[in-house]
Amino acid sequence: MNRKIGFGLLMLLALFLVQVQVPVSQGMVADGFNGTTYILAKSEAEVIVPANGSSFNLTLPFKSEIRLFDSQGLEVPVETEVHFWRGSHQYEVVSEEDVEGHLNYTLPISDQRFVAPAEEGVSVRVVLPAGYATGDPLLGKARPKPDEVETLDDRTVLIWTNPEKRTIIDVNFYRDDAPRAFRLFLLLLAFLAGVLALEHLTSIRRLRSVREDAEVDRDEKEGRL
Repeated sequence: MNRKIGFGLLMLLALFLVQVQVPVSQGMVADGFNGTTYILAKSEAEVIVPANGSSFNLTLPFKSEIRLFDSQGLEVPVETEVHFWRGSHQYEVVSEEDVEGHLNYTLPISDQRFVAPAEEGVSVRVVLPAGYATGDPLLGKARPKPDEVETLDDRTVLIWTNPEKRTIIDVNFYRDDAPRAFRLFLLLLAFLAGVLALEHLTSIRRLRSVREDAEVDRDEKEGRL
C-alpha cells in the first residue's frame, strides 16, 4: 500500500515538473545592441543579426526563412537564393535598396539547452523565455560565464561582450520554480526512502517473531516427546 501511495506522489510531482512551451517573442527589434541576439523558447530560438547594406550572405546548418527588417522594425522585401553545399545551406539575401536594420531567422533547440558559436569580437546576447532562469549548479547554467546579466520585460538576458576568441555558448535553462520543485522532490524521495526502510524493518521484525514462535513451538513439541 505504501509503495502505491509513493508511486502516485512521484507521478503527481513529475506532472508538476513538466515544462510548458513558451512561444518565441517576435517583438524585439534593433535597439542599439551591436551583436547577435538569440531569443529563446523551449523548442526554437529567434536569431537577430545586425544588417547594413543591400546584399547579405549566411551559411546555416539547417533550412530557415530569413527576413530583413529596417531600423523601425518594418519588413523589407528581399529576394533569397539558397544553395546546399557539404551539409550547409548557403543563403544570399538581396534587397532593392541599402538597409540598416537586422536579419531574422529561427533555429531549433531541444531539451531546454541552447548551444551556438560566438565569433571573436562579436557580442552575443541570449534572452531566456519568460519565467525561465539559469545558473543553478544542479539544474543547469551558462558556459562560459556571461559578462553581464540583465532583466528585460521579466526575461533574463545573458550578454557576452566581445569574446577574445571563438568559443561555444552553452546555456541550460529551466523554469523559475524548478529549484524549489527539485528540493521538494528530494524531500519526497527522502520521505519515501524512510517509509520503505521502516516497512523493511517492520517486515524483518515480523519474520523474526514468526521464526522465534516456530522455534518455541518446536522446542515444546520436542520436550513433550
